[in-house]
Amino acid sequence: MEKGNVLVVGYAGVGKTTLIKAVLGEKAEKKVAGTGKTSKTCKDFQIYENPGISFRLIDTVGIEPGVFTEHKAVSAVKKWCGESIKNTDDDIDRISAIWFCVDKYTAKLFPKTIDSLMKAVSVWHNAPIIVVITQSYKESDTKPAQEIIEKAFLSKKKYATRLSEVMTVVAKPSTSEDGKITPPKGIVELIELTNSLLPEGYQAAEKDVAKYNLSRRRAMSHAVAAAATLAGVTLGVGAPPFADAMLLKPTETVAVESISKIWGIKKNKQSKEFMKKIIELGTKGEVGKMITSGLKMIPGLNIGAAIINGFVAGCVVFAVAEGATYIFEQVYSGKKTMEEPDWIEKIMEDKTARKVVDQMTDVVTNIPKNADQKDILDVILKAFTKKAMAL
Repeated sequence: MEKGNVLVVGYAGVGKTTLIKAVLGEKAEKKVAGTGKTSKTCKDFQIYENPGISFRLIDTVGIEPGVFTEHKAVSAVKKWCGESIKNTDDDIDRISAIWFCVDKYTAKLFPKTIDSLMKAVSVWHNAPIIVVITQSYKESDTKPAQEIIEKAFLSKKKYATRLSEVMTVVAKPSTSEDGKITPPKGIVELIELTNSLLPEGYQAAEKDVAKYNLSRRRAMSHAVAAAATLAGVTLGVGAPPFADAMLLKPTETVAVESISKIWGIKKNKQSKEFMKKIIELGTKGEVGKMITSGLKMIPGLNIGAAIINGFVAGCVVFAVAEGATYIFEQVYSGKKTMEEPDWIEKIMEDKTARKVVDQMTDVVTNIPKNADQKDILDVILKAFTKKAMAL
């Protein structure tokens, strides 16, 4: 499949690389951007590619505020673009679209730097531009940033037609001190928009984009599950002897609600009841009971009471979050509905609880006998985040 190339330009520290990994996956292929003459000036430029999607992402050197540092970075981008356009025989050197990446802080600099940024990519005068506001956790922060950027483009008539859209994204989940999880957002929309802006010969079919975005929704859901699991482990380690999974209800609730947003589940009376049933299966239902009793029956389990509590708590949260991921995917794809939710009980028990007990039993029984408490906790936490644990 022929691919379009998207040039990713932005300020240092706004999360360009994190965004790229959210769009293309952690295991995206990576190589130096450029061949021939361009390879001499692009040591800080990297190409990321996933065979499942219609475009590559070319990450450029981050722009840092300051007259000299900004000029240096912008000049590097401009030089690379200028040399790349000479190599028109190489598909890697053609740019189909551009992402300008900013956050709520650097957006304030945009009106002053828009001329420099546009000059840097001036050789690609037909490439549409998407401005991506990263780390968009609060609308109260990102809405002013969006207005600043839109006004900056509108104030320059020669640039106004280049702007395709200003998008807000969260590339990875964020957990606040009070345990609230902000799930990833805007990623699948960014993929869809970028694909639509590519030249017709490079665009992927709508069904192929939908299939790819299904994998991105799964990955984002797994990331939320990992964040919630860590919170559950922390809660369990600091709690009294773990006898009741009700302690975890707030953490599970946040995780399930966050995952439902990733799968586009609208919040209404029906979905609230549906989510409540998922959570109750973990807090006071068979899932919580199966995991609690199953893990404590592991032969020779001797890893300290506090870590056992954290381990069991993490397993319960993990099972509920990963179960919710699978369940919401079934609803999203139209294979199941929320109208008759009895089907979720079997999934939560068979597909999550039993599998989590089996997998985590293997993890614990293979911990070296001479491992100390910290080593044991590290092994357990890593096990929760392994791709193999995805249900």
